[in-house]
Amino acid sequence: MNRNIKYTDFFELVDGGDNVAVAALFMTYGFDAELFEHHILPAFLNVVDNPIEQELRFRNQIALKLKEIPVGVISDAAQYNGGRTFLYDHIVVKQDTFHPKCYMILFKDFLRVIISSSNITKPGLCYNAELIWHEDIYLDKVNSISYDLKSILDFVKDRYELENMAALCEIQKYLDKCKFKTSYPKLISTCEEKFVLDRVMDELKNCSGNCRSVTIMSPFFENDREEIEKSLIGSFIKRIKSIYKNTKINICFPANEQGDKYIVNAPVNIFDEVSKEKNVSFLVVPREWEREDEEPITRNLHAKLIYAKFDNGYNLYMTGSINFTNNAMRSNKANLKNMEVGVINYTTEELIIPNCRRVGIDALEFIDNEKIVKKSICFIDKAEYDNQNLKIYFDEKNMVLPCKIYYNDKVLLSLDSKINEKIVDKFKLKRSQDLKVECDDFIFYVPISISNKEDIITEDLKLDFNITVEDIIDYLAGKYKSMSELKRVKALVKNEKQDQIKETTIYFKQNLHYFYKALSSLKQGLELPYYSELAFDNYISAPIGIKNLIKMFLDDYKDKNSSEVETFLFLVEILNVVNHLQFSKDWLDEGYKMKKLEDITKEAKLTIKQIVKKSKRTLKNQYYIMLKAYDLEVKKW
Repeated sequence: MNRNIKYTDFFELVDGGDNVAVAALFMTYGFDAELFEHHILPAFLNVVDNPIEQELRFRNQIALKLKEIPVGVISDAAQYNGGRTFLYDHIVVKQDTFHPKCYMILFKDFLRVIISSSNITKPGLCYNAELIWHEDIYLDKVNSISYDLKSILDFVKDRYELENMAALCEIQKYLDKCKFKTSYPKLISTCEEKFVLDRVMDELKNCSGNCRSVTIMSPFFENDREEIEKSLIGSFIKRIKSIYKNTKINICFPANEQGDKYIVNAPVNIFDEVSKEKNVSFLVVPREWEREDEEPITRNLHAKLIYAKFDNGYNLYMTGSINFTNNAMRSNKANLKNMEVGVINYTTEELIIPNCRRVGIDALEFIDNEKIVKKSICFIDKAEYDNQNLKIYFDEKNMVLPCKIYYNDKVLLSLDSKINEKIVDKFKLKRSQDLKVECDDFIFYVPISISNKEDIITEDLKLDFNITVEDIIDYLAGKYKSMSELKRVKALVKNEKQDQIKETTIYFKQNLHYFYKALSSLKQGLELPYYSELAFDNYISAPIGIKNLIKMFLDDYKDKNSSEVETFLFLVEILNVVNHLQFSKDWLDEGYKMKKLEDITKEAKLTIKQIVKKSKRTLKNQYYIMLKAYDLEVKKW
């Protein structure tokens, strides 16, 4: 359930294996859309195609899945750098620092909850030293976090006006049905009545046994001495000492070694203050970490941890998104500075803390990180698209002028005066799902909100040019990396062979291996789980799907562009795939799928029957041998 502070494969947790997602919600501070779309979305949607080598097919599969499975992302507005290209809900929060790292994937039989210190970014999921905690919640088992999680989602839904976010609503419905009891582990957040600091102190006070040591590990510390007499860490130590007089305090922080000094990015007065206390030790966390294969690797500490050891063998720890800062630890529902989510557990299980190095204060060289950074002012409240027009709502009071709004790398609007809203008539949605806003000193990105996603057909679900049998087979075989590449090749072929008819015979003789690769892909796609009739119908009826492929084979045969032998082979191989499918478990009746496929293959069966009937002697025997080997009976057709 809990993980050591080391590199942990987050992607294994979001991969449900044979379990297929019903809904998913990701709450994060930083958000890398490309990482999410290339590695996380396909993991829990069970899409196995390569987004680079098989881009066309990959994008088509993701787009189809998102038609039936609601996916939502909530992230901090100032940390979003654009790049969204699929139709999932993405809301950016600008009124608060939105800092949780809480990820929920609802599978058919359970809800997986991941509480982490890592954002959905490349550093967070691939390079940093992070802590990850997770639990699967089942309806027939009692749990201790569903009530708290429901409360957090209720708060998020109300505060950020997310009543229409389908993924959030689906997970709330599931949590309503869960069996909850009060025990450990517990969730903790800044949307409670109490400060996180006070909640942690209450937990420490109520634990049985004597607290031997408390370890505080955080990538960021702050003192905020203008607001309070003592620094946060000084106040925390005083309060612990008032309960457990002889408790040892370990303060761990990242530091870079330079000669005989350790460079620390923290206010020096924090350490001056606490160094006067008894039983307080400073520890620096090295950047070299030992992996499972014992090869050292450089990682930056980003984990957040308060870890108390008791003399009865139990340990209390808090981890999650909460840094040891006032904005996180002294934030609550009434005075929300940071939106945070963490987990508290009281357990005999131990966390393995890396080999920290104990140092004296004279070995530390402090850099007070008080750089003034020009922050983005995200002055667009939202941008909504209704399949015809784009409506942009502005925070008129905070607008920065002049500004330009870009879409798909082209200027959409240039503004020199403040406005409340702007309607862009006859807006055409391309692959990009974001607006880019450029001012003199900064840029920011705004996700386009699309309420009627089920009615919108993106370029991943349609083709705006004519295709042939060859194109469908090449697509299924993964030959093309992108839609634009297929379109470009089509244009070249058209220019070079305007007066020539491309016959299936030529393709058949030269590219038969592509056909068998295509069949393998076709089988894989048909066997995927589908959770709505619409999704299955869309898959088989797509321009590059099985229905159109069979139709084109039949058309070529009728137009005498392919021989009887070739047509027989093509159609029989497809029927062999259809007749021996092993459907995944989902919410659709298997009979519904087979009925749809029988309707699609009806004419193909009649054509095969006619070809066999017209054939003679050796050829007819060969036909029957193949049909028998594939367990296909002509008489039943």
